[in-house]
Amino acid sequence: MQKANTHYQSHDSLIEVSNKLFKCLAQQLDVNTAYIAKKEPGYMDVVNAYNRDREIVTNDMSVEYKESNCKYVLENEAGIQYFTNLMTNANTAERPITEKLQVKAFLGVSIYGSSGEPFGTLCVMDEEERQFSNEDVTYIRTIADVLSFIIELDETHEDIDLLSVPIIPISADIAILALQGKVSQSRAVKIMDDTMGYAVAEQIKTIIIDISEIVVKGDEFIEHLNRLVAALNLMGVSVMLSGVPIHLAANEAISQALSTLDLQYVKSIEDALGLLGYELTEQ
Repeated sequence: MQKANTHYQSHDSLIEVSNKLFKCLAQQLDVNTAYIAKKEPGYMDVVNAYNRDREIVTNDMSVEYKESNCKYVLENEAGIQYFTNLMTNANTAERPITEKLQVKAFLGVSIYGSSGEPFGTLCVMDEEERQFSNEDVTYIRTIADVLSFIIELDETHEDIDLLSVPIIPISADIAILALQGKVSQSRAVKIMDDTMGYAVAEQIKTIIIDISEIVVKGDEFIEHLNRLVAALNLMGVSVMLSGVPIHLAANEAISQALSTLDLQYVKSIEDALGLLGYELTEQ
C-alpha cells in the first residue's frame, strides 16, 4: 500500500457531494466506513473516505489493483460484489489487505464516468459481519448513480475548460503555447490544428511550449508532442520546451523520448524569453 498518485484531475464536486452522502450511507447500511476508489493503471486510489468510528480507509490510500477488494466489484459483470466476512471467505482471507484492515463486511458497486466506462467503485466496510439485503444493495446503487452523474459533470466541465488552446503572443514572431491538464486524442488534434494555424497566420518563427502544468497518463502525450514539434519544424518554426515536471524527467522512458525531440530545453518560460533577448521586470 502506498500514497495515492495525485497527478489526475480534480474531483472537488465529487468529494463535496460524497461528503454529504457518506454519513447517510453509513447509517442506512449500519457500517463504519464508506469510500470512493478510482481505478488507475495497476492501482485503486482512494478519492474520498468516511469513517464513522474507527479509521479504516484514508484519503491518501492506494492499493494494488490485484490486491484490492474493488477488483471483485469491477470484474463482476453486474458491477457489484459483497462479502459477509472477508476474514473467513476463501477468496479474501489470506490477502494482505484483509490482514491490514481487519474488517469483515464489504459491499461495493461500480461507478461510471462520462465515457460509460467504470471510473472506480463506491464501497462500504465494517469490522462486524453483515448480511446485506436487497434494500441495502438498491440504496448503495442509488448513491452510486448520483456519484456517477457528478463524475460525468466534472469530466464534461473539465473537457470544456481544456478545449481552448492557450497561445500567448509575445512579439510579432514569438509566442507561448501553455499546455495544462490532460491531452486526450481529440484535444491533441485541436492543439495541433490551432497551433499550426496560428503559426502560419501570425508568421511565428519561435514558439515556447510550456508543459509545467501538464497531466500525463502513459506515453501518449509524448507521441502528440513529437508530432506537433515535427510539424512546426517542417514549417520553419523553432521550438523551445519549458517547465518539464520532475515526475516526467524522472521517468526513464519519457525522459528518453523527450531527449529525441528536435527542440531546445529550458527550465522556465522566463529562461526561454531571456535566451530570446527579453527581460522580465517587476512593475
